[in-house]
Amino acid sequence: MFTHFLGTVATVYGVLAALKSFLQTRQMIARRSSRDVSALFLASYAGGYAIWLAYGLSSGSLPLIVADTVGLVCAGLTLAVALSLRGSLTRPATWNSRNTASIPQRSQPHTPAVGHPVA
Repeated sequence: MFTHFLGTVATVYGVLAALKSFLQTRQMIARRSSRDVSALFLASYAGGYAIWLAYGLSSGSLPLIVADTVGLVCAGLTLAVALSLRGSLTRPATWNSRNTASIPQRSQPHTPAVGHPVA
């Protein structure tokens, strides 16, 4: 009885945790940029869900299968949005050329050289 309850709680928590990646997706879409997001992290995040899903399928664990299927779909969609905002999904060379607005440099205060009086 307790094992069934624990499996249900773990499944619900896993699904809710997986859905949180859509918060990042929403932010990228609102900003129309994915420059502040690591695509490598998102790929490893999706890969982790894929490995755990394979383990869940091999062991027949329904909580793992459900939570990791949702996680893999959410992470995959988040990664796809991040990459699509960077340019062509089929041409990674374009990823750095899109949405590259230059950031203006702040002027630095003048610091006099050592031994020179400030005017």
